[in-house]
Amino acid sequence: MVAPTSTSTLAHWLAEGRLAGRVRLERGGQRVLIDADSRQYLAGAALKPLAPLFDGALTAADFKPVDIAGWAAEAGKIEPQPLTRLIWLAGLLAGKGRIVGDHAPDARFHMLKWPQTEREYPKHFRISTVMMKGPATLAEIVVASGVPEADVADFINANLATGFAEPYSESAPEPEAARTGLFGRLRGR
Repeated sequence: MVAPTSTSTLAHWLAEGRLAGRVRLERGGQRVLIDADSRQYLAGAALKPLAPLFDGALTAADFKPVDIAGWAAEAGKIEPQPLTRLIWLAGLLAGKGRIVGDHAPDARFHMLKWPQTEREYPKHFRISTVMMKGPATLAEIVVASGVPEADVADFINANLATGFAEPYSESAPEPEAARTGLFGRLRGR
């Protein structure tokens, strides 16, 4: 871990890979055990109750070490979950209804692969379906999915954070020389 004086949100601690080993974080009446080395966490299957963990800044001192026996005792009661689910939740909460980052208002986004949609967020299936059809702007996804803009923006942020989605950019046109030959002429049609 980094020095105890460094502060960041849980989202930053996770995204920047600043955690190491097994640690416990308690905040807002919620608790999570994170095994950063094996990329797992223990906190139950529901994500919505974990939202308070992402409020405000944390220091290294907020993460308490967990020994092997402590982890094993908890793992016997709760099934370990992939750490990407916590990173996904961090992305979902990050923008508070707006796309995070310096994306242009007309930026297009596309899904690289089908995400694991969470049962707690039933609207996300509709958004995923629209985004899998091809690159689209936030406004286009809202219209096609019938889901409010804030929910679509949060979903895009979550999938950008986990690498399931990315901004889309048009490929540069092929140089004319590459279109020579039978296959090049066929591609040009």
